[in-house]
Amino acid sequence: MKFDLAFERVYPHSLEAVWRALTDPAALGQWLMETNFVPEEDQAFQMWCQNASGSRHRYLCRVLTLEPLSRMLWSWMLDGRQSEDETYVEFILEQVADGTRLSVRHHGDSGPSIVDAFNSGWPHKLDLLAARLAHP
Repeated sequence: MKFDLAFERVYPHSLEAVWRALTDPAALGQWLMETNFVPEEDQAFQMWCQNASGSRHRYLCRVLTLEPLSRMLWSWMLDGRQSEDETYVEFILEQVADGTRLSVRHHGDSGPSIVDAFNSGWPHKLDLLAARLAHP
């Protein structure tokens, strides 16, 4: 099933602070998932999370585009599902009067239960990002 999800938040923090929270592996681990992320184009990285039942999942990702302080694009695939198409996550930052607008777009082709998980998961993750920014 093709999907295209979009989320937007304005954080009362500088562009630099939000960018740092998106590109620092320790910060990502606090609001998104544990990761070995390296902020370089064409860099492969992994993310790990534990679901409610205690199962640990690994995501295989790659930085496709990195435009400091403005845009980043990742490929994103659950390990073990390499036979399915990759999905893509794009982060776009824009300085606004109240701080920084972050737009997150997750799109690709995946099963309905995965799309539902993305659709409910991103708002929660963006709330965690707000908490991380408030208490660095």
